[in-house]
Amino acid sequence: MVKLNFLGPYSWLDMPDAPSLLEAETSRHPGIYLWTIPLAHGHLVYYVGETGRAFRVRMLEHYKEHASGMYHLYDPERFAKGEKISLWPGRYDVGERKTALECIAAYPHLCRAITELTGIYRFLLAPLECDARLRRRIEAAIAAELMCQSDPMGSFQEPGVRYHPRRGSESSLHIDVESAVPILGMPNSLVV
Repeated sequence: MVKLNFLGPYSWLDMPDAPSLLEAETSRHPGIYLWTIPLAHGHLVYYVGETGRAFRVRMLEHYKEHASGMYHLYDPERFAKGEKISLWPGRYDVGERKTALECIAAYPHLCRAITELTGIYRFLLAPLECDARLRRRIEAAIAAELMCQSDPMGSFQEPGVRYHPRRGSESSLHIDVESAVPILGMPNSLVV
């Protein structure tokens, strides 16, 4: 059995409710991370990720993509309420992929939304020392569980993300999940 304990919330910037993950001691570890939006009754997960490097290294890479308009951008006011209204598809959208040049050209029109979204995102970090395959299985199991939930949990997941679930030849493993804050749709245990 593996225990996954989500700590946080953290933010990219120091915020009154969330210190910067770039400076937090927890961010020196690898593991599983969640991009969330804080709502009144818990954190709504937008993205599930894993890293074998320090969280701060991976999250700085994410920030560079976000800040340059390469990632999908949503209307910040509606996003903060758990609604996804697309403003910009970015470079990784499965249906309307933009080029790097298009992202750079659109930046002057996107910078306000990028700044507002930067302040909205909250991150939950679960340090986990294990091999990459197990991290990817856990990441996939969490994402699959959230996608099966009713709205807004299921529909809030970013489409087109490729996950790597357990293969038929791999033994199942039970994961206990804990969190410092409520995570909407997250079960207390998973089988990966």
